[in-house]
Amino acid sequence: MPTSVYRRLFRYAVIAALMLLSKHSFAAINFEPCYVTGSAGNGNLQAQCATWTRPLDPTDPDGPSVELFVTKLASTALQPAADAFTIINGGPGASSVQMMVDLAPVLQAFTRERDVVVIDQRGTGDSAPLICQALTDSTEMLDAQQTIALTQDCIDKLPYDPRFFSTAIAVEDLEALRIALNYEQLSVYGVSYGTRVAMQYMRTYPQSLRSVVIDGVVPPTEVLGENVALNSQETLDGLFNRCQQHSSCGEQFPNLAADFERLREQLRAEPVAMNIQHPVTGVNTDIEVGYGHLAVWIRLALYAPATSALIPLIIDEAANAGNFLPIAASALRMLHQLNDSMNYGMHNAVVCTEDAPFFDDTVVDFERLEKTYLGREMYDTLKAMCSTWPSGVIDKDMKQPLVSSVPTLVLSGEFDPITPPEYGDAVMPGLSQAKHIVAPGQGHGTIAQGCIPRLILEFVESADPGEIDASCVEHLDAFPFFVDLMGPRP
Repeated sequence: MPTSVYRRLFRYAVIAALMLLSKHSFAAINFEPCYVTGSAGNGNLQAQCATWTRPLDPTDPDGPSVELFVTKLASTALQPAADAFTIINGGPGASSVQMMVDLAPVLQAFTRERDVVVIDQRGTGDSAPLICQALTDSTEMLDAQQTIALTQDCIDKLPYDPRFFSTAIAVEDLEALRIALNYEQLSVYGVSYGTRVAMQYMRTYPQSLRSVVIDGVVPPTEVLGENVALNSQETLDGLFNRCQQHSSCGEQFPNLAADFERLREQLRAEPVAMNIQHPVTGVNTDIEVGYGHLAVWIRLALYAPATSALIPLIIDEAANAGNFLPIAASALRMLHQLNDSMNYGMHNAVVCTEDAPFFDDTVVDFERLEKTYLGREMYDTLKAMCSTWPSGVIDKDMKQPLVSSVPTLVLSGEFDPITPPEYGDAVMPGLSQAKHIVAPGQGHGTIAQGCIPRLILEFVESADPGEIDASCVEHLDAFPFFVDLMGPRP
């Protein structure tokens, strides 16, 4: 027998032995019937749930521990596949279990062949959540010193050391979960920040993966900083251009870009005081609608085709009709949903370990950044927060280009405001078995759009990107622009 074969067999034997040892060292996972809810408390899905104990620091199994929340949708197959399907949410700071409930109609199809197992990444959802209540509740624009003070207050009140809530630790949790549940491999779907976790798992444990879907890709080499505002501005400019080229939108809003600039200056100079019924709680709420409300609403509205379609109308209502209610109500609703679904302590634990330390003011085009509708405030805020936040555990190779032979499906939305299709293109050279699909007219995260769910299912079942016929995405398109409060024109 050739020496190379002996070496390969020896390596597999060592891996198998380590897996057996690991199974005995991990706490048992005992599932029980349960009901779980989705984001903002929506939905009610029957599943199996378990609380799983993990070391806070995986390299110190005798040290402090954390309780992680795991759910399972059991396969309906008589002989389920040896791999389980799992999903990883973005943020960072959002719950994967809540996303599982939101996507239940899509995910139920996967149980025909395999289990669906989802863990709330530590720091999110019901897995040792890291909550920064003061940062969550703050609705005012904060200067650097106020930001640092609130951040330090959060750190002082955290129940766990935030250094162990990074991507590197999440990857170790995911691999430990696979071993503890005795799956030969995992098939992974990650969206937004979840793509960073998925790709680091690909790098660290390639033998543990049957297939990977990354949707709204954050390339390992990309540092999320000033590019957030730059990418969002390009998407907004593209929306303005599409409106002008669209007959009914261009006719109804002929001066959209100029109206937006005028509205920006108006709200910066003098916020509009209002008392409105909160769109989520129903409570009468005092609000001073300032430019920050307009900017945050536009940033979040650009993520999805349906809300993007409202942007021209809402700008026009405020700029030309003096109607600021749509901005106020939309901003309050989105902020409520964001704060309800995000754990900012975990967000900071990741960003202050994996992004902010790599900021380089010498290469940032601050003049261009300040011209964006978001300005440099986000960049400066992240720098301020991370100046006091402790940097956590990071793999030495995390910021290197990914090279992998794991079968991979790369998905991008044509009008994604934060992870544009170019980011999907950027990871393709290192993936030897991959296909990149760009969904026309779509925004950030495409798993629920058109025929994309079927394509993901076909890929997970075949683990062969070459077999995927993506021609069906040609039928996708942007949501038609609203030209008045009644909606789009026929």
